[in-house]
Amino acid sequence: MENPFNELSERLERIENLLTDRHEMRVEPSEDEQDKLLNVKEAAAFLDESVATLYGRTCRNQIPFYKRGKKLYFKKAELLAWVEKGRNKTVDEIQESAR
Repeated sequence: MENPFNELSERLERIENLLTDRHEMRVEPSEDEQDKLLNVKEAAAFLDESVATLYGRTCRNQIPFYKRGKKLYFKKAELLAWVEKGRNKTVDEIQESAR
């Protein structure tokens, strides 16, 4: 009879290897994933913000969104572009552009 701890250890090692492989194989999201419409809760989770903050941004037209009736929708790709638009330059980039 095989030792149950050895079997458990082997299974954990296989799981760890699968997770490591998946992490190392990071693939860019597909076009379908980028065009996916998110509801308010999903968009807030994606941006790591509260739903109230997200509603505030939409009221002030600070963020790209779609409205159909009383529902708000967000495209994942547009949210990512909005976040990237706020990127600050590094000191090296500032010095380079000053030259």
